[in-house]
Amino acid sequence: MDNVQGKNKNTQNITPEEEHFLKLIQKRWSPRSFSDEKIPIESIQQIFEAGKTIMSSFNEQPWRIIFAFKDDPHYSKLFDCLGEFNQDWARTAPCLGVVVAKKHFTKKDKINRHRFYDSGAFMAAATLRATSMGLFAHQMAGFTPQKVVDHFDLPDEFEPITMFVIGKPTDPGQLPEDLRKQETKKSERKELDEFLYQEWEVPYRKA
Repeated sequence: MDNVQGKNKNTQNITPEEEHFLKLIQKRWSPRSFSDEKIPIESIQQIFEAGKTIMSSFNEQPWRIIFAFKDDPHYSKLFDCLGEFNQDWARTAPCLGVVVAKKHFTKKDKINRHRFYDSGAFMAAATLRATSMGLFAHQMAGFTPQKVVDHFDLPDEFEPITMFVIGKPTDPGQLPEDLRKQETKKSERKELDEFLYQEWEVPYRKA
């Protein structure tokens, strides 16, 4: 990604808006050390307002969010859905949520096999908006979907996909030693040749 950006900067003009977007992508990460500083509900609304502008198959917008601040009575039900590993660090974040997806298209009553893809795109847009506000989101696969179903009486038509916290990062010294090391370690990313193909596992090359 760095090479691609560097090449673009040398060969074409980048608008301030494009530059801002690239910086947001580079800035985004998933910390585990969160401050318990409360976030205004208006900020949460702005984050998910950004998410809802994303594309979705047939404009179905299959995502639903169950959300709680720590002082909400239903927060404990959400927290109980997390695996023990995630509970250990997520407890300091000021809010917690779960993304739920609708299984079928509303108009066609046909299975929506794009529901995970579309809901992921929703969260990606929301996450970048949070980053632009100095906030960070960490999404988690380590939870028990059936607990979400049971605790919130989800209809059969809906299934939990991922859980997340949103907040401000803080000193990783509050984390256990093993997590502190992960917090300061740079996340490695694959090179373009490892996933941009012209044939299966043959890197794309412009003739």
